[in-house]
Amino acid sequence: MPRFLTKTTLVLVSAALLVLPFHFGVWWPVAYVAFIPYFFALSGVTPGESFKLSTIFGVLFFGLLGYWLTFVSVLGFVLLSFYLALYFSVFGVLIRRFLNPANSFDHLDVKKNVQAALFVPAFWVVLEYLRGWILSGAPWALLAHSQWTNLPVIQIADLTGVYGVSYFVMVVNWILFKALQFLFPWEKSQKKLLTALCVLLATACLGVVGYGLLSLRTWDRFYRGASPKAGLRVSVIQGNIPQDQKWNAKIKGIIFEKYRRLTFMSAIERSDLIVWPETSFPGFLEDESVLSAELRRVVRQSRTEVLVGAPTLGNLEEGLRFYNSAVLYGPDGEEKKRYDKIHLVPFGEFVPFEPLFGMIRSFVSIGHFSAGKTFTLFTTETRYQKNNIRARFAVLICYEDIFPGLVRRFCLNGADFLVNMTNDAWFGDTTAPYQHAQASVFRAVENRVPVVRATNTGFSCFISAEGRILARVEDNGKEIFVTGHKSSDLILRKTKTFYTQFGDVFVLAVFFLCFLAFREKSHHDAYVRL
Repeated sequence: MPRFLTKTTLVLVSAALLVLPFHFGVWWPVAYVAFIPYFFALSGVTPGESFKLSTIFGVLFFGLLGYWLTFVSVLGFVLLSFYLALYFSVFGVLIRRFLNPANSFDHLDVKKNVQAALFVPAFWVVLEYLRGWILSGAPWALLAHSQWTNLPVIQIADLTGVYGVSYFVMVVNWILFKALQFLFPWEKSQKKLLTALCVLLATACLGVVGYGLLSLRTWDRFYRGASPKAGLRVSVIQGNIPQDQKWNAKIKGIIFEKYRRLTFMSAIERSDLIVWPETSFPGFLEDESVLSAELRRVVRQSRTEVLVGAPTLGNLEEGLRFYNSAVLYGPDGEEKKRYDKIHLVPFGEFVPFEPLFGMIRSFVSIGHFSAGKTFTLFTTETRYQKNNIRARFAVLICYEDIFPGLVRRFCLNGADFLVNMTNDAWFGDTTAPYQHAQASVFRAVENRVPVVRATNTGFSCFISAEGRILARVEDNGKEIFVTGHKSSDLILRKTKTFYTQFGDVFVLAVFFLCFLAFREKSHHDAYVRL
C-alpha cells in the first residue's frame, strides 16, 4: 500500500504541473517536465496498476482543468472527467512496455531507446486525435495547447497541425525522463545511450524552434512591407450579458439597447465589419419581428456590415427547425447571408441518439437545435480606405474552433480570415475563456489566417496568423465580465499552408509509428518465447 501511495503522489504532482500552463500561459515551460513524475510512477508496475495510476492522472488533470463545468452541471463534469481520463488510461497501458525494456540488453540498447522516444509520443498523439472524433469529439486542452503563448514552438502547426506540437512536448518529456532514469545511478556503459538521447533532444529542439524563429521573422518582414492602409478594419462587441439574464424576455429590450450602443461606438471608428457574439440577438430572429426591424435600422444607421449571432428557425417551408446561426447584414440593413452551426454541442444543443438517451431531458435542460450542412463563406470589403480589399471569411460558432479538421475545411474553401463568436458566460469568472482561446491560436497558425473572437464575455480578441494576440476587449486590465468593444486592422496574406492543403498527414505518420511499435513488440515477445 505505501508503494502505491507513493506512486499516486507522483501522479498527483504530474497532474498539478500539467494543468498549470492551461490556466496560466506563462507557465508553458512546465509542460516539458510534467509527465516525468508520472513516468517514474509507472516504472515496474503491472498492467492493472498502470491502468489505475493513469486513470487517476487523467481524472485529476481534467478535474483541475475543467472545474468550471460545475457551473453548468456537476454530474456532467464528473462523467466527462472520467470519460476523458480513459484516454490517459489507455496511454498508460500502451507505454508500460517501453518504460523498462524486458532485459538488461534492451535496457541499454541505443536503437530500442531511441525507438521508444518516437513511439511513446506517437501513442499520445493518436489518442488525442481519436479524442477529437469519438462521440462527436472533445479535443479540448490538447497537450499542444499548453504552448499557446510559446510562439516559436507553435509555428510548426502550419506543417503538422496542432498534433505536431503535442508530439514535440511529449518527446521532450520522454527524453528527459530517460536521461534522469539513466543518470541515477550513473554507469559508464550508459554514456553512449545518454549521448544518443541528448543528440535526439537537441535535434528536435533545434528543428522546431529554428523553424519557428524563421517563420516569425518571415511574418515580421511581411508586416513591415505591407501598406499601412492594407488592412480590413473589424470591430468586436462584448455585451457581457449574465447567463441568468440572457433569455429573460422582460429585459430583452435592455439587452438589445446595449448592443445598439456598442454598435454605434464601433461604427464611429470606421469599421468595415462589426461582429456581435453568439446568440447575442435576444430571441429567435424570425419570432421577434419588432426587434428584427430595429436591428435592420441599427445596421443602416451604422452604415457598415454587421455580423449577428442569433437563434433562427431556418426555412419554415421545410418544417420547424432551430439553428444556432450567424447572420450577415449589409449596410442597407438587408440580410446578405447566414451560416447555421454545423458541429453542435452534445447534451447541450442536442441529445445524441435521441430515442436512446432522450430521457436525459427529464433531468437537464437541453436544446433542440439542428445542425447546419453548408460550409458557408461570407464576403466583406473595405469601405473607408483607398485600397479596395475584398475578403472571404468563415464563422465558427461556440466551440467549433476547437476542431482542426472542421476549420481546415473552411480555409481550404477559401476563407481569408476566421470569426469565432461564442458565449463563455456559462463558466463564471474562471480561466475557461482563455482555455477556449488556446484553440483559436492554433487554428490561426495552422492555416495562417487571422482569427477574430467576439464573445459575450471574455476573451474577445484579435489573433494574428502567427498566433499573436494583437488586441483585446478589456477594462482596467480585466477581460472577463466587462462590457466593451475593440477594433483592429487585419492584414491578410492569401496563401494556403501545407496543413491547409494536405491536412493531418503528420497524424498518418504517427499512426504508422504506432504500427511499427506494435510490430516491434510482437517480434520481441516472439523472441522471448524462443
